[in-house]
Amino acid sequence: MKKLLAIVVLGLLWNGNVYAEVYEFKKCLSKGKTITFQGKTTKFRGDKSANWEEKTKKVPGYLASTYTVNPVSKVVTYTQKFSQEHVDKINKGYDDLRKDGLLPKHVKNLTTITQEAFRMVNFAAGLVTAKKLSQDDFSISTETILIEIETGKVTRQFKREGKRGLTSLDEQSEGLEMCEEFPSSDTSTASGSSGTAFFINNKGHLLTNHHVIDGCKEQKINYGEKEIDVKIIASDKSLDLALLKADIRPKSYISVTNDEPKKRQRVTAAGYPLGKFLSDDLKINDGRISALKGFEDNSFQIQHDIPINPGNSGGPIVNEDGELVAIAVSGMSKEITEGLNFGIKVSAVKNFLNSNKIKASSSFMSLGMNDDKLVDLLEKSTVYTFCK
Repeated sequence: MKKLLAIVVLGLLWNGNVYAEVYEFKKCLSKGKTITFQGKTTKFRGDKSANWEEKTKKVPGYLASTYTVNPVSKVVTYTQKFSQEHVDKINKGYDDLRKDGLLPKHVKNLTTITQEAFRMVNFAAGLVTAKKLSQDDFSISTETILIEIETGKVTRQFKREGKRGLTSLDEQSEGLEMCEEFPSSDTSTASGSSGTAFFINNKGHLLTNHHVIDGCKEQKINYGEKEIDVKIIASDKSLDLALLKADIRPKSYISVTNDEPKKRQRVTAAGYPLGKFLSDDLKINDGRISALKGFEDNSFQIQHDIPINPGNSGGPIVNEDGELVAIAVSGMSKEITEGLNFGIKVSAVKNFLNSNKIKASSSFMSLGMNDDKLVDLLEKSTVYTFCK
């Protein structure tokens, strides 16, 4: 029974290796839509732009239209991004229509980022099927998304049925979109692996997770506003650690602590959850260590309650002095758990570095840091890393 439970729980774990299998369909343009309402069918031509470049010239404020397929969480997310100038212009038009009574009050204003989530119901033969159900006092609505992995074709079907005999509310529609950027037929490297790394000395050495660089031939980091090539010096699959080297002298680096972790100890994590798709700004969160062992009594890990998501993998977890306590590695599925996230202990990190003849830097004195200094340290030493 215990073994069976372990297998089930393992299925709930995510890490960067899973994140490498997130499929993104970008720059999606509408190619037409058919709506049938009260027995009457109307066809719409769709976007008149030939391609995404032409679209953004016509509407400069339209920044992104992306479908993200996550087979692990079984969620398909549709995201649109707009500039603030575009949002302000559209909302001003909405306000004018409301004043004239031409726009229903329930219609919400546009925001710079809009997202819809659909539950995946099937992923087979290169076709993703996802649905979203909703209902009110008068109707039940079903929206279905069909995505062809190899062509970037997205079909959206909508059906609304009236309750209590309200047939006048019955409505159906089908729209077609084509995405200019989508995964290749080699799904093992569909979107490329990405994660977080950080400098550990002034010679350009960085640490991240093994699963972040696993299978990559060309690894890069974003440093400043440049993409910089890095060499993979060593990796350890069992510890899930990797050592990288960039030919630069970083502005700062993170030293390792000489103290053992403690329960309830305050810690801070830095990283790039969901990669640069969410934004290119480093995310920093606080929390506490909740256990000194990881999943299945893994003594090389700690458990903590800092919000960690795919893309955080390989990021530093530091104490209040800015010293490395652990490296973010994985978490439990957020669908049925909360606050169960894991980090690789600094003791395991030290052993890994020593075995590769890299001496970890330690602070001579721990005087503590205020928030501004800690943020500055993490900003200058933590980077986004990805596989080309």
